[in-house]
Amino acid sequence: MSRTRKALTAAAVATVAAGGAVAVALQASAAAGCRVDYKVTSQWQGGFGADVKITNLGDPITQWTLAFPFSTGQTVTQLWNGTFTQAGTAVTVRNVSYNGSIATNGSTSFGFNGAFTSSNPVPASFTLNGTACTGGVTTPSPSASVSASASASASPSPSTSPSTGPVTGTAAQLVADMGKGWNLGNQLEANVNGIPSETAWGNPVITGALIDRVKAAGFKTIRIPVSYLGKIGAAPNYTVDAAWLNRIQEVVNLAHDRGLYVLINMHGDGYKTVGGAWLICDAADQTTIKAKYQKVWQQVASKFASYSGRLIFESMNENFDGQYGNPTQPCYSNINAYNQIFVDTVRQTGGTNTSRWLLVPGWNTNIDHTVGSGFVLPTDQYRSSSIPAAEKRLMISVHYYDPWDFTGTESGAITQWGPNATDASKKSTWGQQDFMDAQLKKTYDAFVTKGYPVFVGEYGSIDKTSADSTNNRYRADYARTLVATAKKYGAATAYWDNGHNGQYGFALFDRNSATVTQQSIIDAIMAG
Repeated sequence: MSRTRKALTAAAVATVAAGGAVAVALQASAAAGCRVDYKVTSQWQGGFGADVKITNLGDPITQWTLAFPFSTGQTVTQLWNGTFTQAGTAVTVRNVSYNGSIATNGSTSFGFNGAFTSSNPVPASFTLNGTACTGGVTTPSPSASVSASASASASPSPSTSPSTGPVTGTAAQLVADMGKGWNLGNQLEANVNGIPSETAWGNPVITGALIDRVKAAGFKTIRIPVSYLGKIGAAPNYTVDAAWLNRIQEVVNLAHDRGLYVLINMHGDGYKTVGGAWLICDAADQTTIKAKYQKVWQQVASKFASYSGRLIFESMNENFDGQYGNPTQPCYSNINAYNQIFVDTVRQTGGTNTSRWLLVPGWNTNIDHTVGSGFVLPTDQYRSSSIPAAEKRLMISVHYYDPWDFTGTESGAITQWGPNATDASKKSTWGQQDFMDAQLKKTYDAFVTKGYPVFVGEYGSIDKTSADSTNNRYRADYARTLVATAKKYGAATAYWDNGHNGQYGFALFDRNSATVTQQSIIDAIMAG
């Protein structure tokens, strides 16, 4: 999906500097001073986006509150890298766990989307922890007012969430802890002409408010699809763009800091239908592809080496030759090789990565072609020696969208599913409960019985209520049955949400307002 916003004016830029009374939270002898750079980055009919950079000119601080007034009734509608409240025209923004500390002459930033009616002037004043920001400093000397702005690509702080270190235990314990999961789809894997951008496919910038709502709904795991594509540099280093890697880390922190399990993968890089895709299993130059793949995962794994075991890496997504049907060779052999490179590379980056759970798929995450047809489970020779021999640290990724004429075909012909269907003509002739049970039992027999947990990383069904007002009842039945059947066979699950509400959408939430849109389906998932 897409959404176009017509720009009304050139982006407005303002710098407001200040100095004043010592902040309440600081000792009387502490130097206090700050500068704020407020920039309108985009503007459309009735709305705008803005970036706000705070530079601390005084002594170091460990937490911050920035306050400012709007002069013409503007409102903040969503905000990232902070939390906010607004009373009338007064806006108050507070730090989140990973960006509360600002060193002397250091900076931090947040961004937001807002709404306006007649005009959108820049706020005239700002206060940081009670100190007016005018570019000066109260003590010890004016020289402290010299600002050294942080680089735009400076790395966010690692997650400060509790429960650091590896997650121990068996496959069954992991699946129980992960609970019900949800996909942050069509965001970090979205792209335009092969250049990743989280808003490229019509979704807004990801916010803590959205993650709070997802957690409050009962989800314990968030899968975050990620594409790298044109953000990867040239050979031989294949350096991932620092700002993109930092944004991935920021989004991971939003979920990890809230105590959730988080999964990140390499998503669109293996799709032939995506511009700039390169992880192609039947391409000619596999030596180059494998070298690039190894370098990218080495950088990603190193970035997160200190994170707790609640962060899980997934090697790739739905990788195959693009032709539906039986797997082909040597394409499947290359997919197996990618998985092995992934496991070896992550383990050798050290830290928690030596014991972290790693998720690997078979051919196109297809159940039949993963339990058989040539899938080879990677060896895990570099894992930590402290892991008990009986415990595994590899998981198996599958997806489930059967029957597709109910779950994904954009047509009003098949809108009902399961034993509660009331119109046989609107129900698929295959893919009902017995088929679902048999498919997930295959994963149990092949992997769970051997100590390897299974993750149904995507499932769900699109909204066809425009054709059948009862459709959501069957969407809920489908979700409830899938989650319950997966649980029965030792698998965790994550519902596919692409952020699109309305006809043929998968969304359970409105990402603009961070509100629930499909409570009945969420209730069904939680009951599964």
